[in-house]
Amino acid sequence: MKKLFIIGLGLTLSGLAFQTKAQTSQAAANDQMRFGIKAGANLMNMGKMTVGDQSYSTDSKVGFQAGVYADLPMGGGFAFLPEVIYSQKGGKIKETIGANTTEFDSKLGYLDVPVLIGYRPTPELTIFAGPQASFLLSRDASFKVNGQQVGDTFTDKKDYKKSIAGGVVGLGYNITPNINVNGRYTMDFQKTFNDDINQDKLKNKGFALSLGYTF
Repeated sequence: MKKLFIIGLGLTLSGLAFQTKAQTSQAAANDQMRFGIKAGANLMNMGKMTVGDQSYSTDSKVGFQAGVYADLPMGGGFAFLPEVIYSQKGGKIKETIGANTTEFDSKLGYLDVPVLIGYRPTPELTIFAGPQASFLLSRDASFKVNGQQVGDTFTDKKDYKKSIAGGVVGLGYNITPNINVNGRYTMDFQKTFNDDINQDKLKNKGFALSLGYTF
């Protein structure tokens, strides 16, 4: 029994020492200026579109995102977390009248630049929020009737705002000192179209989930 007790005590102390070392390593990593890359998916929609007297709600659309970020400690558990991300946004509108189903599908490509402030209540968990500027890079929209595209794909961006102000709030979790997951809600404060287009409720908004690697 005495030997078993000594062995058990040794294993317990070894486990605690390993956990303490891992937490110390994580805390030390959080005190250094670091940079990383990330990629993931968006689930976005554009709110409501008005056509004549009819209002249509857009369905959510899955898109891709990828970019780079910095982690700049500020002390007291706070950090400055700027990012530059390519992000696919947009939405879909589908209407069925009789035997025909009409679908409008809009995909917009943006360069998002979030300027975030994060707080770490623990070395692994980060709560963050901040403003975001989005710069329009591309537009790809199409009409379909019963699943068949009608006409050419629309790529003209002249009716869309070239830059939009928005905001971000979310959580990040460090699985290891190098690998992290990140979930956020993002929304535009300004409408997607130019001011002379009467679609004030069309704004990009939705959720994003990404996996990051910090160097």
